Amino acid sequence: MLCLQTRQLTYRFRGGVALEGIDLAVPAGAIYGFLGPNGAGKTTTLRLLLGLLAPQDGEILVFGGRLSGSNRPKAMRRIGAMIESPAAYGNLTAHENLLLLQRIHRCPAARIDEVLSWVGLSDTQGKRAAQFSLGMKQRLGLAMALLHGPDLLILDEPTNGLDPGGIVEMRQLLQRLNRECGITFLVSSHLLAEVEKFATHVGILHRGKLLFQGSIDDLHAHRRAVSEVRLRTSDDAGAASWLRQAGHIVRRNAAGLTLPHLDDAGIEAIVAGLVGSGIGIHGVAVVQEQVDLENIFMDMTEGGSCREAA
Repeated sequence: MLCLQTRQLTYRFRGGVALEGIDLAVPAGAIYGFLGPNGAGKTTTLRLLLGLLAPQDGEILVFGGRLSGSNRPKAMRRIGAMIESPAAYGNLTAHENLLLLQRIHRCPAARIDEVLSWVGLSDTQGKRAAQFSLGMKQRLGLAMALLHGPDLLILDEPTNGLDPGGIVEMRQLLQRLNRECGITFLVSSHLLAEVEKFATHVGILHRGKLLFQGSIDDLHAHRRAVSEVRLRTSDDAGAASWLRQAGHIVRRNAAGLTLPHLDDAGIEAIVAGLVGSGIGIHGVAVVQEQVDLENIFMDMTEGGSCREAA
């Protein structure tokens, strides 16, 4: 069952396309890592999901219903969000900030102490939010998003600016809320190695296009199944230039050159082309290697090819 879904979601800014036909599929109960470099369209997507921007094309479905018209208020009551910096009043305490929201959401007052306990802010007492550390402010923002008991929580870079200890605490908190409260999370992040430690599913966005979507296991299985071609030549810089001009994706390091999977005919063609250009071939190897999410991400965003798990 999908908690959140988009169909051909498109948004254009003046001078360019921010999103092009995005088909998100976030399973209920998942922690969905939404990944992409700066400018990929992540924040634009989140703003569309929350109604802060109006879709220009496509549709958004939340809990099976279209997010539009009379269905919007009901659906939004089941969604919590923390986008960019938490919108707390600096002259108020954590409890006072939540008290204002409690009156708006009309949820039980006991909920305030409950969520403050969850995020580790029960002992802040009379300390004003302006005096909080960055980590405490992030946790207050999370408490504010959790107050009304959402089924889906959308977070934009929740570990941004946190020290290593704060990142671990935030990760463990999201996992506990997911496990014990059944909350589905959509988490936008650029911390690839961190996302790999807690996400169950990922979507990789690049230049407004969704390059991959599926479970973490799907992503690793796909990557393991794809071999790489490694070359050693008499002139790696010249070979890399020739390969790129021929339309190939190539990475260069101290050990030589690496290209995505090629069949036998493709390997023969590049060897012949390089030799014909006066570049000697010192070695060719086809290898399969398990790599981490960061390397997978780099492969996909450099290549720009679209993949989706079945």
